[in-house]
Amino acid sequence: MRLADDKRQIVAAVSMFVEKEVRPVASALEHADRYPHELVLGMKDLGLFGSLIPEAYGGLGLDSTTYAMVIEELCRGWMSLAGVINSHTMAALIVLNHGTDEQRRRFLPRFARGEARGGLCLTEPHAGSDVQAIRTVARRRGDEYLITGTKMFVTNGREGNTFALLARTDAAADPPHKGMSCFIVEKGHPGLQVVKSIGKLGYKGVDTAELVFEELPVPAGNLVGGVEGRGFKQVMSGLETGRINIAARAVGVAQAAFDEAVRHARARPRATNAPPALANMATRLSAARLLTYWAAGMKDRGERCDLEAGMAKLYASEAAQEIAMEAMRVHGEAGALTRLDVERHYRDTPLMIIGEGTNEIQRLVIARNLLERYGERSGALASLEGLPDEKKQMVLAVRQFVEKEIVPTVHDSERAGRNPEEIVRKLGELGILGALVPPQYGGLGLDLTTYAMILEELARGWTTLAGIISGHLTVARLVAQSGTTEQRKRLLPTMARGDLMGSAALTGAVTARRSGRTWVLNGTVPAVDNASHAALFAVPARMERGRSAWFLVKRDLKGLTLSPPLDTLGARGLDTCELRLKAVRIPASPLAGDGAALVVAKLGIAATAVGLAEAAFEAALRYSQQRSAFGKPICHHQAIQLKLADMATAITTARLLTHRAAATQDAGEAGGLEAGMAKLYASEMACAVTLEAMRIHGGYGYTTEFPAERFYRDAPRLMLALGGPDAERLAMARHLRERA
Repeated sequence: MRLADDKRQIVAAVSMFVEKEVRPVASALEHADRYPHELVLGMKDLGLFGSLIPEAYGGLGLDSTTYAMVIEELCRGWMSLAGVINSHTMAALIVLNHGTDEQRRRFLPRFARGEARGGLCLTEPHAGSDVQAIRTVARRRGDEYLITGTKMFVTNGREGNTFALLARTDAAADPPHKGMSCFIVEKGHPGLQVVKSIGKLGYKGVDTAELVFEELPVPAGNLVGGVEGRGFKQVMSGLETGRINIAARAVGVAQAAFDEAVRHARARPRATNAPPALANMATRLSAARLLTYWAAGMKDRGERCDLEAGMAKLYASEAAQEIAMEAMRVHGEAGALTRLDVERHYRDTPLMIIGEGTNEIQRLVIARNLLERYGERSGALASLEGLPDEKKQMVLAVRQFVEKEIVPTVHDSERAGRNPEEIVRKLGELGILGALVPPQYGGLGLDLTTYAMILEELARGWTTLAGIISGHLTVARLVAQSGTTEQRKRLLPTMARGDLMGSAALTGAVTARRSGRTWVLNGTVPAVDNASHAALFAVPARMERGRSAWFLVKRDLKGLTLSPPLDTLGARGLDTCELRLKAVRIPASPLAGDGAALVVAKLGIAATAVGLAEAAFEAALRYSQQRSAFGKPICHHQAIQLKLADMATAITTARLLTHRAAATQDAGEAGGLEAGMAKLYASEMACAVTLEAMRIHGGYGYTTEFPAERFYRDAPRLMLALGGPDAERLAMARHLRERA
């Protein structure tokens, strides 16, 4: 994530503060449940109480993305500190976004300096996520209001002094939220009493209190915006920022837990394997961070992001809890000892699952947003925002091609196991077969992110087609990057036109030995996609001294044989064959074995998995709107809504991981770890999402009349590719332990 220098300096200063001031004392303060006065002063000196307050009022004027990074850093040290800042910031934002000019001038500079220490008074003993159920009332008396009621779980309730409070000013309003107003309430009158501090599982040190208001007089000038009945919307408008903040907190705690797990793994004897759990933890952590910054970026651009902020909060909070649990497992029995930080992380993470609306409520909100925004629209979750017009038009052209040429025929073609040669030819006419071929050789020269989007669109129609294109372009990319000048001139133009089809023989046991001026290949590759239609194979082989390299093997070479197409569970028509090499002589030099081709192959698998899952989700969403049970469409049943929310969040997460892997490779970086994460998460996600789509379809999902069963059959191939998920986890875990 790129930041301007001034914002980068702020994040760096917070990171240094965490390392030098927070981490050395966090454990002692937390176990003593003692308010961190000195650390709060340190945050005040850094200007963090004015993080989102404009510079005109004395604040830092940070954007949402930078603020999320600040919160992440604080929580990497101790999550409780973020609570002190965030509740304060939410109160300040209510004044900034909805207050009168006079209220902004009066309150915001004090908020920015930390003199006014803010908090939110929303939750009541009987009203949590259902804010409209509050009972606190504000009765007008002359030029003031008298407030009576009880507020629970008020962060900064004891140490704070200036609160944003929601109360009912019109008890007869229907719906109730139209009779609610927001007030800025300051301490200093006996009508406001802190009756008790609330003990908690974690999140200690920061005060969480119950406040009782008994005829507390509040000046009418403290009614936010100066008009009654707007309080509910004023408070709810901050939920996007609040949920992004919760997601950032979760990322920070997850990072801390992951760091502890890696440190423990590094301390183990080198002969032992790195715990495979590290791969899952790193993947979920990266995904949570990507979702959080994605939602924050939308907020910064002024785009609607209630759905996206909800997804970030949901995924990141659940990921943080799982990572904290895995960190304890990595430590073994010692993980439960209070002298280690991992038990604190484990206690802290449930708060993010509950805060800013429990995740169960969050799922309902996400599902309703999905139904409202997308309905039965194709490509519902695949946003093309931010793409240059030329690339956007290319992706849209492929989407239209899929709807016109593939969707109407895929059912019959798949059942017959028919290879889509004619469709591949038409894609060649669109230029797709040269997507990764440089323009000087007749290709489109697309970046890998756009390529991943195109592959996703193809997989949304039929994974068989995506498999053919992915294999072909993996070979083309290998030739373009590692081939000789002669090989590029000879092979790439014909590959871009589709006159020469390539296939990547990615896994198997193939050896290569030097014999004079040629190389001799022996071995077997058990499954090569589209093999019976390919004329050029890219084969990785093991050479002397353990080195490996890629060889370009023409189909007509002596000693190369193919089995008949293998019967497979899914991806029918892909014509997967076993490739046998017996003393096959290759006159050309091998291509570099730097792993870049494997990265592109993993990227192709991930993008295909995203497209497959998207197709399954869209089918489930359509069916849920068309199918009724108990007198209403099943999409209105809570159980279905929970599934739709989880499916959409998982698909979005996989897409972000895939695009991050593509962007890393485009930037010239190795990208192996990122591609592994994308392949691992997306392929397993596709298995889970296609099963959920079948569940939503009920009995019809098990029949061949509906595509749900095809989606379910197609998913395992992606998960099992390149040695399967267990091998991927082991490789990633080794990499993570060595890199730390």
